[in-house]
Amino acid sequence: MTEDADPFMFLDMPDEAVVAIDQFLEAFYHRFQNHYFAQMPRWYRAIDQREHYNDPMPSRPLLDPPF
Repeated sequence: MTEDADPFMFLDMPDEAVVAIDQFLEAFYHRFQNHYFAQMPRWYRAIDQREHYNDPMPSRPLLDPPF
């Protein structure tokens, strides 16, 4: 299997089918967002906090270089 293969191979479809699928996906996306609206920001805040607490503390500059 080649790595350059497109994972989404779209078939030719009639215009009506394309519009119906587009409308379905858009409605699904909006309902998903409305249902899980509180969980997504909570997840991103948790990621930001983990990254913040895992950052090493910057060290102070040396007053007298060792060499």
